[in-house]
Amino acid sequence: MNSENAIPASVFILIGGKSERFGSPKWRAEISGEMVLNRLWQACAAFESRYVTGKEQPADLDKPFIQDELEIQAPIIGLYTALKQTQHDWNLLLSCDLPLMTADVFQTLWNRRSEDADIVVPQANNRVQVTCALYHRRLRQTVAEAVADGILGLFRLTETVNSVKVSLGKKDYRFFNMNTVEDLDTAQALAEKMQPGG
Repeated sequence: MNSENAIPASVFILIGGKSERFGSPKWRAEISGEMVLNRLWQACAAFESRYVTGKEQPADLDKPFIQDELEIQAPIIGLYTALKQTQHDWNLLLSCDLPLMTADVFQTLWNRRSEDADIVVPQANNRVQVTCALYHRRLRQTVAEAVADGILGLFRLTETVNSVKVSLGKKDYRFFNMNTVEDLDTAQALAEKMQPGG
């Protein structure tokens, strides 16, 4: 992509979950013939830097990978790792639980950032979507202290710092959360509806 049009930020796509309910790594699942990780990678094409983060690098992964700093299973560990590694002020944390995410959401969040904001997070489908949010690297120490204290909830973090919450509606397919194999069938059906003429 033309660098003049790029979002000067990094994105960290999380693949570190155990996916116990799903039965296999969610990022490898396919929707409309395309692997979830590849769908999200392309959706993030406007970002200057893109990385995949997780517990262990898959042998066949063809994208830049950063290993989680800690073994704890929680999205905040991905954020902790991202804020330690990033070269940008703003950083998008994105989970493979959201396989239908699209680039326009990221642009909306980017446009809502401000100088004093620590987090820009969407509210959609009656949830604060903490695993599709922009985090400022000034939170590095705050996140490190939370992890050290065993406070692992990202939602709690949004309540204790300066968060800009962006309302995106109560029935937004882009925020469909995929947790089970049955959800994969639903995601496929929704992906078809999201296509022009769907």
